[in-house]
Amino acid sequence: MYFGAAYYPEHWPEERWAQDAEMMRAAGLNGVRMGEFAWSKLEPSPGQYDFDWLDRAVALLGAHGIQTMMCTPSRTPPPRIFAAHPGIVNVRADRHPANYGFRYTICHNNPEFIALAEEIDRRVIEHYAGNEHVTAWHIDNEIGSGNTCYCPVCHARFQDYLREQYGTVERLNAAWGTHFWSFAITDFAEVPLPTGVPIVYPSLALAYARFQSHTNAEFARRRYEWIKLSAPHTWVTTNFQTSNATHTDIFEMGQHTDVYGTNLYPPFAPEFALDYCRGARNELIILEQRSGAPYFSPERGPGWMRLWTYLSLAHGATGINFFRWRTARWGQEEYWHGVLPHSGRANRRYAELKQMGAEMKRLDALLDQTRAQAQAAVTLSYEARWAVHAISSLEALPERFAAPALDAHEEAKAYHGALMDLNVTCDGLDPREDLAKYRLVIAPRMYVVDAKTAANLRNYVENGGVLCLTPRSGVADEHNVIFDRPAPGPLAEISGVLVDDYTTLEQPVALRAQYGTGAAVLQGQSWADEIELAGVEPVATFDQGWLAGKPAVTVNTFGRGKVVYVGTLLRGDDLRVLMDWLCRLADVDPVLSTPPEVRAYQRSGQGTRLVFLLNFGAEAREVDLHGTYQDVLGGGSVERVAVPPLDVKILALREAV
Repeated sequence: MYFGAAYYPEHWPEERWAQDAEMMRAAGLNGVRMGEFAWSKLEPSPGQYDFDWLDRAVALLGAHGIQTMMCTPSRTPPPRIFAAHPGIVNVRADRHPANYGFRYTICHNNPEFIALAEEIDRRVIEHYAGNEHVTAWHIDNEIGSGNTCYCPVCHARFQDYLREQYGTVERLNAAWGTHFWSFAITDFAEVPLPTGVPIVYPSLALAYARFQSHTNAEFARRRYEWIKLSAPHTWVTTNFQTSNATHTDIFEMGQHTDVYGTNLYPPFAPEFALDYCRGARNELIILEQRSGAPYFSPERGPGWMRLWTYLSLAHGATGINFFRWRTARWGQEEYWHGVLPHSGRANRRYAELKQMGAEMKRLDALLDQTRAQAQAAVTLSYEARWAVHAISSLEALPERFAAPALDAHEEAKAYHGALMDLNVTCDGLDPREDLAKYRLVIAPRMYVVDAKTAANLRNYVENGGVLCLTPRSGVADEHNVIFDRPAPGPLAEISGVLVDDYTTLEQPVALRAQYGTGAAVLQGQSWADEIELAGVEPVATFDQGWLAGKPAVTVNTFGRGKVVYVGTLLRGDDLRVLMDWLCRLADVDPVLSTPPEVRAYQRSGQGTRLVFLLNFGAEAREVDLHGTYQDVLGGGSVERVAVPPLDVKILALREAV
């Protein structure tokens, strides 16, 4: 298993490198990520390349048993590049050019940048392709971050993209409904940028988001192909910047990697990201695992760095890369703390890293042979996120009209969190992936539904799956045009409900539910669908005001499966009650029953069941295992374990194969 850190030898005197390498070796690290910000050091003057310093760093680390994950560096050009080619600069939505005093202020579509970037990246790839110590590649860093561009080059390329997608303006006009407000296009050159107006045309906003995402994916594709041509035996990844980011569809860009990668900076990065960025491939490396505090956010204290690392591993990560080895003394990340402090001295985080390094030696084989095995999945498409954002966010509407509660990512995080509270292993997927192996699929805020998605969900339910939909599902087509039939549109038949009318809620509204375990009084928040039943019965109704008696949650049998439709927002205990019922309805099993503040996760493979018990609380908790397990870190056989505060127990069970 890969266990490393981000290292920047260009930041430190060369006489320090050997000390760093020895400290890494002593801590059990076997890898480093290097090079993503080194263009100015690798090409100090135009056409003059200097790889000697990086060669020495790679060789020194390799002599200490530490392999290099080499990065391509082209998205952070040095100032001389901007001075010589001012047109490559990114243009913001306010139509002002960005300054080059930050990172990622370039235009991915600018032909001058493309030529310069491809030259430096090819040089790096060809130079290190045969190096025995370079065993993996990292395509740049956080591709797409800060790069959504509105320059004339992007505008023209976007118009070309639409020509490729639609063929004729007549098809675009028909798909977008451009008769509204006299927006009919007579030439693709007339298509504007989605800027400079109070509310952007919804179809235009969605199309531009797709275009920019595709641009980022193409950047990755070209480099992936060069790496595989020059170094076919190495593996390739890049970091997707957690599920919070919307600039790039990671499932499209992920096609141009061998292993999905992401960053994890709790509490800013949600736990949902670990399953979502693992995707259907079920492979994940954490390329930036939090070590110290980002900027001046509160430091969580001893134990948390290790606990967060085991959280990543419990969710199926196959590699960990801490950010960063040593805290920078310069630039905008002076206070983005790494393992070592500014002084470079060993500290409590280094001691924690060293503890984990010793533990990894005992866990390595078990982690390599196991993966997350889920009975439940949460699906979320980038099209749904982009489309909802275009019509309901504070960026699109004044505060009095915007509905931030409709954010699709927030809904997915909430449902995923409820599954985690119940200790249910979960996958995160695009809704067009094969769903056949799952007993339960949550499809929150499935706002945009294309023909492929509709057919996939229908097939899943017909063949026995349990599907849960939430408000504003099946509302718009792939062009962000609302269907001419009640929501959930193409999913109405399988759900057995019709929704023409709906309202936001100023205050929570009481619900009365029958989830099979007696009556429960719950609360719906922020939103209420006026559900018209089409042959189904409600399992929960609104119990207050003008909504009293109207359906809030329904269940419909379709084929061999069932569809649950939730017509309001549920959070906290109310959502956990629903999720518990859904899991029983779908016959989904939790890993274990645990006391408060302890969560159970599992990985399986090659006849081994690996259970992680993580205690996020301040008190020790006991867990009954309902079987005999091997305590991997503590040793011995156990049937009941006490998990210390901010600690982890890892238990192995050999199963019959």
